[in-house]
Amino acid sequence: MSRLGMVVYHGIESGPELAEYGRIAEGAGFDSLWVTERYFHEETFSLLGYLAAVTRTLRLGVGVVNPYTRNPALLAMAAATLDRLSGGRLVLGLGRSEPAVIQDKMGIRYGKAGAAMEGAVSLLGRLLAGQRVSATAGPFRLSNAKLSPEPIRKTPIYLAAIGRKGLRLAGAIADGVVLNAYVPTSYVGYAVEEIRSAARAAGRDPAAIDISCMLVVRLTDEPQRLYPGLKRRLARLLDEDFVGEILLEKGGFDPGILPPLRAAYRSRDEDTAAKLVTDEMVRAFYVIGPADTCKERINAYRAAGVDAPLLLPRLEEYRKVAEALRD
Repeated sequence: MSRLGMVVYHGIESGPELAEYGRIAEGAGFDSLWVTERYFHEETFSLLGYLAAVTRTLRLGVGVVNPYTRNPALLAMAAATLDRLSGGRLVLGLGRSEPAVIQDKMGIRYGKAGAAMEGAVSLLGRLLAGQRVSATAGPFRLSNAKLSPEPIRKTPIYLAAIGRKGLRLAGAIADGVVLNAYVPTSYVGYAVEEIRSAARAAGRDPAAIDISCMLVVRLTDEPQRLYPGLKRRLARLLDEDFVGEILLEKGGFDPGILPPLRAAYRSRDEDTAAKLVTDEMVRAFYVIGPADTCKERINAYRAAGVDAPLLLPRLEEYRKVAEALRD
């Protein structure tokens, strides 16, 4: 049976509103509901706790938190608590965030992200398995630490990844992967191969690594009307160093647009930067169009290797997308 999830975007104003999103997803037959973490917006685990109380069957995913703002010990406490309250429905997504937020805005030392992620997964895995832990892993150290009451199971840990190192780390140590939003299907094919290859190299079953991908959805009969705004959003994404290169190169587009795009964007000429984003790129990076077109795109991501597409609409379109695109 194919799996399909929904993602709740930011802007939740009340508990009843959040509960309604949970009821919509569960009633429409989706298998999972995810929340994302955006700094200085709604607190992620609070949202998940509320959703655990108002849903019964949905897997509840966080995509994603990081081990800098929440030490692995605190993450283990949150995961074990939510897993118990939800009856074993939590999926814990971890990502590395970025120095501009962790270090520059919050004053938390960032260090080597790969070592932090590997260390966090190691410690989390042992704590969530009910073990008593005295160990140093990456930048983290625990002494005589044990969760009480014991976890009801080892909560699955998914890693967010975009580059080769992150993808291969996920394949080697994680239960699953959350691929970045705004990725073309040809990039997905590359990412899946890196993940599976790393799993094989680590002596793991490649098919056991669950691959999710957030898909930004715009359900519309007039997609061209949305293109100007979507191009500006893509220009902002492609302005990110390394991200722009890998998404364009592996997505089958010319990375040669990046120098002029970034020069324009960084001089605050967003209109010129957006003009370098083509209509074809919008169609490749978004799931956009009428329902039949969107369903074809979702199936294309499945064919590229995504086990669980996660639909990310705007809040005002959440119900419409859930009802139109459910399997």
